[in-house]
Amino acid sequence: MTSSSILVGLLCASGSAVFNGSFTSLFKTEKMRVVEIHPMVFQLYVCQGIFLSSFLVVPFLSFNESIQSDFGTAFQLSGMGMVAGFLFVVAVSASFLAVNDIGVALAQGIWGGGAMLVSYLWGVLVFGEIPSKPLLSFTALLVLIAGVIAVAFSETIGEKLFARLLSSNESTPLVSATADGNSTVAAESSPNCIRGVLWANLVGLSGGSILAPLHYVPPAKQGLVFLPSFGIGTFLLSPMFFLAFTRVTREVPPLHWKEALTTGICSGLIWNLGNLLSIIAIPAIGYGVAYPIMQCAILVSGLWGILVFREITKPTTIRVFWIGGIVLVLGGSLLAMAQ
Repeated sequence: MTSSSILVGLLCASGSAVFNGSFTSLFKTEKMRVVEIHPMVFQLYVCQGIFLSSFLVVPFLSFNESIQSDFGTAFQLSGMGMVAGFLFVVAVSASFLAVNDIGVALAQGIWGGGAMLVSYLWGVLVFGEIPSKPLLSFTALLVLIAGVIAVAFSETIGEKLFARLLSSNESTPLVSATADGNSTVAAESSPNCIRGVLWANLVGLSGGSILAPLHYVPPAKQGLVFLPSFGIGTFLLSPMFFLAFTRVTREVPPLHWKEALTTGICSGLIWNLGNLLSIIAIPAIGYGVAYPIMQCAILVSGLWGILVFREITKPTTIRVFWIGGIVLVLGGSLLAMAQ
């Protein structure tokens, strides 16, 4: 492993964290707020971005061997790649529904920790990847759970821990964007907040399972070769998922394609850039180093939610959120060290 490959790996892992922590923020922009874009409509456009950007790698497949020597360099359709695309559609749809209810910062904090737990359980329980340090692995799981709880219930924890420090002018509630774009109180016991937490947990479940199909893919179909099949999977399931949603809810939200199509495609492109960088980073510096860096996406989303969209304004809640986010990253680091 040369110093240049290490540098490339570190930069790619860091870039992956930035992109994966940022793609949902486009859903919260003023332009999307004005048109009141529905989360299930937005996922349609995001998946178009995933599909289109997945095929941009085809001219560069010859470079796949430079990522890992046994990777293929010719396009091959992968059924498991399409399955991963299906799982992504579930994850991204639930992610925008969660963001709509509880905001970017809290939603990604919850699903980031959940995805770490789920991917770990896939490795240990399904694929038999027993950690070399079981005690450290168990400790990491407890740390992850603590981090998820801290992020999900940051307002309640903050009020209880810092109640004596709160002054009367620190009564600003946790803010969440509703469908009409107005700010509303999102108390942690409210239906919107509970629903948002459930959606975020679904993201963690499906998002943490996205790479599981890769376990069954031969090296010749991995790396850049995997991306087009992944894109096809998202392209096929996304409209089916939208139609199923409208049938169940009997709600047909307006498409607003003129206003939202470009924004959604850009969101999908941003996510796929993070995905591509993670593919390059892991072979370059190893899973144990790359994984914790990429989990800093949780902190990136926190910056968007707190500094840009002002989703959380109570100082005590912000403190607990950052503590929880750091604990999540620490848990991910310990989990990687235990492998």
